[in-house]
Amino acid sequence: MSINKTPTHSPFPAFEIEQESTPNRYLPIPTPESLKKTVLFGIPLRSFLTGEEVSDATLQQFIDQAISEIEHILDLYITPVTFQERHDYSRHQFFWSFGYFKVNHGPILDVSKFQLTFNNGQSIGSVPLIDIPLEFVHTQPQEQTIQLVPAQGMTISGLIMSIYSGLGFHAFNNQALSHWPGAILVEYRAGFKEEHVPALLVGLIENLAAWKMLSVMGPILFPHNSVSIGIDGTSQSVGTLGPAFLQNRLADLKALIDQQMDAAKGYYQKRFLIDYL
Repeated sequence: MSINKTPTHSPFPAFEIEQESTPNRYLPIPTPESLKKTVLFGIPLRSFLTGEEVSDATLQQFIDQAISEIEHILDLYITPVTFQERHDYSRHQFFWSFGYFKVNHGPILDVSKFQLTFNNGQSIGSVPLIDIPLEFVHTQPQEQTIQLVPAQGMTISGLIMSIYSGLGFHAFNNQALSHWPGAILVEYRAGFKEEHVPALLVGLIENLAAWKMLSVMGPILFPHNSVSIGIDGTSQSVGTLGPAFLQNRLADLKALIDQQMDAAKGYYQKRFLIDYL
């Protein structure tokens, strides 16, 4: 019986099969409570004017915004996302490059479908011309590439015969067409498994969420440096952290965000756009 998906890879560390329990390379996705205990520790989350506290729902919105921004910038998904894509068929790539092509998102967790369908119908529920066994699907998760490789105990000629046999496919090949747009249908998952989000990305989410929150609400939390009250020759003054502290904290967070973002771009190959022709 054919498998229903390829083996699931670990995005970090790439291709790991075993690791020690320490250091802890993964952390839970940030919550409002964890945010208060880390990057917002010691900061009074209360309006100086009205006395209202910043609610957990508000902090959660900034966390969600930070996750969305990171996913948009890096094209890395904090939780697994299933994608279904169509790619162009190339006779040369399939026969001489083992069906090599690059998917749009990564790192690849696993592949659940690889089909050839030479029509422009609806991909969901349609009958493919060829449904390729997933035992033949080889992935390079970080590079976001997929190839077709013989399964154990099978020769290359056996792979070609098992995949490319059939009247319909031979009829297509006899048309001498070397390319066909959107003929490859692939379904795969990308992102990070539950409880396996790297600590680097968790820290980036926390710092970016805190930076967003303080940028928007900082002037309300730290409106001025001090308040003085005088009545009949008696005076009282109260000092606060003030705007200077806020600006320094925002600058520190921005430096951390840039450093963590650069590290993530480097490891997950998001610094440059690399493709094949």
